[in-house]
Amino acid sequence: MAIKVMQNEVDGWDVVREDEDRALSNHRTREEAIAAAEIRSNEERINDAGDAPVEVDTEHVHEIEDTRVGVKPAFLGGGALLLSIIALIVVIAIIVSVTNIGS
Repeated sequence: MAIKVMQNEVDGWDVVREDEDRALSNHRTREEAIAAAEIRSNEERINDAGDAPVEVDTEHVHEIEDTRVGVKPAFLGGGALLLSIIALIVVIAIIVSVTNIGS
């Protein structure tokens, strides 16, 4: 099973196993990623996991996993919920002050 070094969709370079979607690690430069991939490959050879050659793939880009993409919509949804709660509190305060329910 080969270990690939691919440019990341957002920033830097990823070390990825050939049959997996999730990156093993992310690095600022291609050289750092290659060095990390070679270390990983050597560790796998020592642990009898078979031959793990390092391939540098300059033609493809490693895309972000789906779980990381969902963070932005969740954050925006949480912000919208917070704004709705604040608006509800303001409306209730205005109704109370106009109708003098509290006095």
